Amino acid sequence: MNLSSRPFHAPAIQSPDPFRGRHIYMIGVGGCGMSGLARLLRAKGGIISGSDMARSSSTESLAAEGIEVGFDQASGVLPEACDLIVASAAIKPDHPQMLQADRRGVKHLTYAEALGACMAGYTGVAVAGTHGKSTTTAMLGCVLGSAGLDPSVIVGATCSQLGPGGGYRIGAEMIPIGAMAGQPGILVAEACEFNRSFHNYRPRLAAITSIEADHLDIYGSLDAVVESFHEFAKLIPSDDDGGSLLIAHQGAHRREVTAGLKCEVKTIGFSPEADWFVQYDPATRHTAVRIRGDGLLNEWITPLPG
Repeated sequence: MNLSSRPFHAPAIQSPDPFRGRHIYMIGVGGCGMSGLARLLRAKGGIISGSDMARSSSTESLAAEGIEVGFDQASGVLPEACDLIVASAAIKPDHPQMLQADRRGVKHLTYAEALGACMAGYTGVAVAGTHGKSTTTAMLGCVLGSAGLDPSVIVGATCSQLGPGGGYRIGAEMIPIGAMAGQPGILVAEACEFNRSFHNYRPRLAAITSIEADHLDIYGSLDAVVESFHEFAKLIPSDDDGGSLLIAHQGAHRREVTAGLKCEVKTIGFSPEADWFVQYDPATRHTAVRIRGDGLLNEWITPLPG
């Protein structure tokens, strides 16, 4: 899954931007992911405002950037100019502002639906997994930025290295350098399996870090969780169209998840049998990654093992 050398065939026709010029009201806009999405939607031409339960450093930052945020959610009041609602995963259908949107006939999207619609216009990179997806997403975003690829990044956690906002980075509309220069810009996003929300994403490249029995109130069984990750992986386009999945060699039920996929599939892990073999020395904090058959890919000293 190498952005500097992977073949890429852009769709012949790009779909029109569904957000440009629209008045978008975001309920729960102060959350890590939602505040990053607010900036991304604005960068795509949306006119953004929103609400949250209480003031925070996140809402203050949004206000300082000209995004109006209100805190009277209980009244159910929405701006007069409002033709799309985007609601965080925590917002229930009986929320006063959601009920008002229904009365007014205003369309609403979940956070995941809106982010997925954004990803359709980018070179999407989705990071999924029961554990490690926030950290991996943030680290990948930082690495791609340092490599000069200027990605946009949406992660549901804070990471000061991404910039002042912590949980987001707004990058270039087109990839600036490398073999994919001129193609749609990179959007790296954390892909959460809760409520199957990651089925809304449209990644060209994806990673799965691990799969365990989680969110069983939604899924009911580990088998259902694994099947949901399989459905997520099926969203990746074929290898001929540049689709690629990097999945943990162990701990991610890779045989079940990757069965029948048409995209490129590579594994990563501490086993020498993995396509990307990771070696870590805790004494020296030295990490090396080797590609099976091709030798050393890269090596570095890291303060963060894993």
